[in-house]
Amino acid sequence: MRVLRRPSYPAFPEPPLLVAARSHMASQLALLAAMFAVGLFMYERLAGYAFDVDSYLSIGVAVMGVSSWVLLKRRHYSIVAWLLVASLCAAGLVSAVFYGSVRTVNIVLVVVAQVGVGIFFGTRTLALSTAVAIMAVGLLTWAEAQGMLGARPGFEVGWRTWLTHLVSLAGTAVMMQLNRTQVATAQAMQIKEAEQRLQTQIDRDLGLERFQRFFQKNSTPFFIQAKSSGAIVDVNPAFEAVTGYRRDHLIDKRDGHLWLHDEQHAAYTAARRSRKRTGWMPVTLVTRDGRRIPLMVSSERDEDRDEGVVIGALRTCEEGLAQALKGVAAAAQ
Repeated sequence: MRVLRRPSYPAFPEPPLLVAARSHMASQLALLAAMFAVGLFMYERLAGYAFDVDSYLSIGVAVMGVSSWVLLKRRHYSIVAWLLVASLCAAGLVSAVFYGSVRTVNIVLVVVAQVGVGIFFGTRTLALSTAVAIMAVGLLTWAEAQGMLGARPGFEVGWRTWLTHLVSLAGTAVMMQLNRTQVATAQAMQIKEAEQRLQTQIDRDLGLERFQRFFQKNSTPFFIQAKSSGAIVDVNPAFEAVTGYRRDHLIDKRDGHLWLHDEQHAAYTAARRSRKRTGWMPVTLVTRDGRRIPLMVSSERDEDRDEGVVIGALRTCEEGLAQALKGVAAAAQ
């Protein structure tokens, strides 16, 4: 028996947004960053440091941390990802303006922001953000060359310089680890989906094997037709015995020559087209040797619009089926 239809499977599901997959850890990191920034800002004020660009950065980190924590609690995961990327990029560019040169160490935050875009968002967003970052850094470089940046850059280093490097490296490491988590999550989902597909295929094959055994060994005459064309797809041995036609003479042919085209056949054809299940209806079978045998026929079609089938069955109408079987036995003798 040929395969009736090609199984269709859903596409692999998309992995969940990275921030959503690790929302608890992200909430803790956001709150920790806010507390660290507030503590650093208070220490600088108590230690008598001048209020400079690093102080603004501390305030910005605190605001970003608190905002991210609130958004995570409200499950606005996409906004958190955009906020993180935009804050890092803005911090790097603003630092260059306040410092007076694109040679500031804080410009590396723009690179860290691009790493975040590559992890959190798609290729199109990454390409667009990269183009914007290149133009922004290029504009600042041109402004510095023209002497348009008012601040005078200095080359003093201290613990703040080390802290900037620390934040950049730690942030990059955290985002790369999250990226590994996302890849592992996607792989686990694909493996699970593949296992489900394999189990579905096994179940379908087992079901098809059971149906084949039932179809071939059943004493009731069965025939299967393609719903779109009406061509016969398969018949069982009992159907061959009743009609006198061999299976290879029926496959890929329509069933019009099997019936007497009278009012009963017209009613059956109309019911088959209009209803999913016809119920038992009287028709007259025309065998290969020309005999006309009154029978009952029933057909049922499935729900597949493209590759659906119609399964039909025959049964005795009074003594009709018994006469057909006797006629076949007499011909064999």
